[in-house]
Amino acid sequence: MSPPQRIDAHVHVFPEDVAADRSRHLVMDPAFREMYADPGAAIISAGEILPAMDSAGIARSIVCGFGWASGDLCRANNDAIIESVARHPDRITGFGTIAPDESLTDALTEIDRIAAAGLRGLGELRPDTQGLFDLDTDAEGALADRIRSHGMGLLLHASEPLGRAYPGKGEATPERLYGLLQRLTTIPTILAHAGGGLPFYAHLRGVGDVLADVYVDTAAMPYLYAPAAVRTLINAIGSERILFATDYPLMPQERVIRYLDEAGLSTEEMERVMFRNAGDFLRRVRAVQA
Repeated sequence: MSPPQRIDAHVHVFPEDVAADRSRHLVMDPAFREMYADPGAAIISAGEILPAMDSAGIARSIVCGFGWASGDLCRANNDAIIESVARHPDRITGFGTIAPDESLTDALTEIDRIAAAGLRGLGELRPDTQGLFDLDTDAEGALADRIRSHGMGLLLHASEPLGRAYPGKGEATPERLYGLLQRLTTIPTILAHAGGGLPFYAHLRGVGDVLADVYVDTAAMPYLYAPAAVRTLINAIGSERILFATDYPLMPQERVIRYLDEAGLSTEEMERVMFRNAGDFLRRVRAVQA
């Protein structure tokens, strides 16, 4: 029997100094402190991701850092991901992060730098804490144009407007994300965490056009939704737009695999969610050959 062809569309790694001792960074970034002040909130370095992938039967991962508010911290995390991609280009697709709220000019320069180094997207960006919701029209257009010029993709954090509270939930709610997506058209975009529920509005007239280039991932869905939500997503936007993702190490990869097994998908749907859709997305952002 051939091994599973799983592609994890959303994992997080950090520079080795952050993974070894997070305490200094807790005072440097409020969003990081909210999510990682608890010593039980897992942090791994870029060098630790491959053994975890092998253990869970994952062939490739989209590897992200953290949505830092500081450009310096973004660059340090990006460097760790660049090194990881250089070592394992057949297993890891790297996404970088930027801090446009601190400096749009520096953010645009960083996009150029990480694209030249082989990263194929930006994410997991946190639009509420990294300033994407606060950019004026010209700045937003400049950012979108630079992303398009490199053929890169996006992975955006999404927040449910209802339900349980948890560290890092944030305020990237459907109505705010919808306004942002209206200005990011033609950029292949993944909305994390089932899109915060935004896909459930896909049948509203006009909304489907805005979501035409949008995928959603299953990161943290076992914590947020009953398995039946996967079928609801399929009914709303189609099985070809849903990506298996774990948010590892915040959630064990095996837990999300079990969750999808419980969702009642057909064999064809499961194949799409587990690897075919991610393969299409990765080809669109030039991470793998068409």
